[in-house]
Amino acid sequence: MTAHTPNSSFLSAKTGYATSPRPSPNRKPVLPSVWRRVLMALIALGGLALLVSALDSPVMEQITGTVHIDQDIGKDTTWHANRTYVLETDVFVHGGARLTIEPGTRILGEHGSSLIVARESQLIARGTRSAPIVFTSAQDVGERARGDWGGVVLLGEDRTNEAFARVEGVDGRDIRGHFGGQVEEGSCGELTFVRIEYAGYEAFPGNELNGLTLGGCGPDTVLEHIQVHKALDDGIEFFGGSASMRHVLITGARDDSLDWDLGWNGRVQHLIIQQHTGEGDRGFEGDNSPERDDARPRSTPEFSNVTLISNSGEHTAMVLRSGTAGRFGNILIAGYGTHPIDLRDPLTGSLLEHNQLAFDSLLIESSRSIEQIWPAETGEKNNDAGVDEATVFAAPTQTAEKLFTQNARNPRQPVFRPGMQAYREQASWPSDSDFWDRSATYYGAVDPQVSNPWYLGWTDFSEN
Repeated sequence: MTAHTPNSSFLSAKTGYATSPRPSPNRKPVLPSVWRRVLMALIALGGLALLVSALDSPVMEQITGTVHIDQDIGKDTTWHANRTYVLETDVFVHGGARLTIEPGTRILGEHGSSLIVARESQLIARGTRSAPIVFTSAQDVGERARGDWGGVVLLGEDRTNEAFARVEGVDGRDIRGHFGGQVEEGSCGELTFVRIEYAGYEAFPGNELNGLTLGGCGPDTVLEHIQVHKALDDGIEFFGGSASMRHVLITGARDDSLDWDLGWNGRVQHLIIQQHTGEGDRGFEGDNSPERDDARPRSTPEFSNVTLISNSGEHTAMVLRSGTAGRFGNILIAGYGTHPIDLRDPLTGSLLEHNQLAFDSLLIESSRSIEQIWPAETGEKNNDAGVDEATVFAAPTQTAEKLFTQNARNPRQPVFRPGMQAYREQASWPSDSDFWDRSATYYGAVDPQVSNPWYLGWTDFSEN
């Protein structure tokens, strides 16, 4: 017979089947108990990872509440307030689709992303004072900065003075980035109680997207209660079209706060611009066309009840050039140095003479005379073909000291309500349009008599 070793199998006397010897009662497990628990936990986590990877996006949306957007939108879509939407690339709304966003929805932009609404499509973003719609950076609070993502672009079919116009920052070969046409009553959609923050990434060297860009948007576009905060390039830029807006703040833009070009003919009432120290260039930069000063239709916007505030004298409140016309009234300007409104280029004088470029009711925070505010220009700065700006602005301009009872220049907790010097018994208006709220008989964007101004409750002025 063959001898059995302790590790050998043997036939059971009862069953005849091979069995294994019983372990010694003193035998210990290979792994201590703590490491067995670690191993089991790792196995469980591996199983969870496999389960998660097997789940489809809708299930993950239910679990996390986050929706990652990396594809274009070609059919009517709604984004809901109980979700957070993360833009991962340039997302086009196109093909006649309508994107509707519920009040209180947050949209986060990753670097290199933007939301672009092409011609024939619309963005309907109706927030409320208590539940604004927020487009902001995908970075953590405290880490956000200008240019973290691209911004919002609305493109329409209204008239421009440039054929084949296309938006900056979008590949010129993509027809969805083109705008303009002959549709005179069109609409790019509706933005009400909307914040756009930390936008404007550099698409390529020297070309950044703006916080909000509007190209060829028609007069039925609704733009009310909008804040653009800390854009890398311009806060808001209009390229042609005739869209109007009211109750708008542009705070801390790196370049110009409001820019227009290519024949824009909209109206603006109740606009606040706050420029930060060491940041930004002009409050307004107005052009007709960079190529042809006399191109038609001519840029002829109208403004009433505007507050422009600089934290230092390094900024210019308005630069108007390249053939832009326009009408400006009930304007309050504070904190700027000399030449707060700078008129440029040879066509300017003719537009002033024909009342196509006109100013009425300007209030400037200053103790200086008009001649000191607009001293004679010499050398390269004498670029307005001999227009005497002191003469142009003498009649429509009033000056006063300490227009703001509290610190309107504070970038974090600003108070934009002026003192009673801004109040007027009556006011004039840039045109006879029924667009104007004619109860706004004061200089600037905020009624000096109200305790709860229109910009409170839905705006945000965070540093990062």
